[in-house]
Amino acid sequence: MDSCCRARRPDLGLAFFGRFLRAGLKANLIVASILLKCLCHARRTDEAVNMLLHRMSEFSCVPDAISYSIVLKSLCDNSRSQQALDLLQMVRKERGAGSLNVVAYSIIIHGFFKEGEVSKACDLFHEMMQQGIVPDVVTYSSVIDALCKVRAMDKAKLVLQQMVNNGVRPNMYTWNSFMYSLCKHGRSKEAAEFFDSMTAKGLKPDIVVYSTLLHGNKE
Repeated sequence: MDSCCRARRPDLGLAFFGRFLRAGLKANLIVASILLKCLCHARRTDEAVNMLLHRMSEFSCVPDAISYSIVLKSLCDNSRSQQALDLLQMVRKERGAGSLNVVAYSIIIHGFFKEGEVSKACDLFHEMMQQGIVPDVVTYSSVIDALCKVRAMDKAKLVLQQMVNNGVRPNMYTWNSFMYSLCKHGRSKEAAEFFDSMTAKGLKPDIVVYSTLLHGNKE
């Protein structure tokens, strides 16, 4: 089934699952999660939602963070991030925050940014931290990059400072994204100061970072 999804033939994966059941075999959580993936790849996301919330119990399976993330990503990929958020909030209320993880939240945050819903994305980012779910470098970098793209540089800077203060080390993608945006919007002096502060913290720049800073100082 998973190979069928990878080969972009989720229909074959679903057919195989039918034969799997007819053979009298019992599905476990892994098989159920792959079934969710097949449904989502086949653009049958609503069926995947129903499977996640109601039918997995028929297989004596309790959805985990991976199962939820598969469906949440499918909803967000189809510009249905609000529905994804509604699903996340329902799961958190009925089944507890332990069913979710940073990946689930990050998927919806990215979905809102992609749809231009910056306020909703930022609200969910803060809500995630209030729930005790700690953002990782990927989540922080995604938020910072998205804020930079909508020219919310001061907000991006605050998130970056929070990232460093929380002990999450920015990677080159985070660093270059922020510096490029500063230079692009005529804030080369801030970019230089940021460069100095990051190198002082032991982060070694690559050639892209140097090129960004040099180009910014020439403008």
